[in-house]
Amino acid sequence: MSSNGKNEVYCSTGTVVGRVVGFDYTVIERELPRVVDASNADGIELVMLPFFYDKLDDVAATISRSGLRVAVVHADKDIGSLLSYGGENNARESMRLWRVNCEFSASLGVDRVVLHLWGNSESDTNFKYNLSFLPRMLDVADEYGIRVMIENIPCVALDPLSRWHEIDELVGERCGFIYDVRFGQLHGQNPDIQHSDYMESGRIEHMHISDFGGGFREFSAIRPILHPNEGKVDFPALFRSLRDARYGGTLTLESPVMSERGLNIDKLIRTLSWLTESISAL
Repeated sequence: MSSNGKNEVYCSTGTVVGRVVGFDYTVIERELPRVVDASNADGIELVMLPFFYDKLDDVAATISRSGLRVAVVHADKDIGSLLSYGGENNARESMRLWRVNCEFSASLGVDRVVLHLWGNSESDTNFKYNLSFLPRMLDVADEYGIRVMIENIPCVALDPLSRWHEIDELVGERCGFIYDVRFGQLHGQNPDIQHSDYMESGRIEHMHISDFGGGFREFSAIRPILHPNEGKVDFPALFRSLRDARYGGTLTLESPVMSERGLNIDKLIRTLSWLTESISAL
């Protein structure tokens, strides 16, 4: 939350940069300033993509020219996936990428980074192994002044809220949590998370907003990622819980507007405006 007491709202670069549009990150400069301005949002959340690694200087220059504030960096999702695959080489590469992500975030003046601690088909099947790397990852983040926030991404062995409990037992308040309502809906955990100690105590520091149209643990319905009110997430209940908990964190819209025909910028502005208006009314 900003100093004026406002819950800040951001636009994820993942809404407009992805495979279907050839990973064209120049859209950050061309389109996102208009989106952020028209919707009264407060900046962007930069999603790190493997495509970026040999272009980091140009990515940074593009962001600088846009004039947009990068409030959060979403670290490369491959970091957690590599750990989940197991093996010394994968672990070494995961830690190397984590350092690159932290260093790049700090170079942009960003002090909050989203971490997927597990991922892909192996997911949380060997969670204790993934978790064993977390203290070292937090040490690296500390070197760069980064606050790490771990997301409730899909699980196949257990469930995200249980995994949060294990993380909390190991490292406590050294990290925060990010609540993704789409994944909460997938696991049937939205009510539990919304009324959990994590929400009440402020341990949930950031949120990812999109929608989910599938059923309980229907992993095949994770994509396409829906816009709010296109799926089954109960957003009125969500906003009531945020108001009751006096939620002090921030939110990012993650619903893409990419297709083979290009970008639907008008839809992005409409959805992001809905989110900023809904949060301002709390």
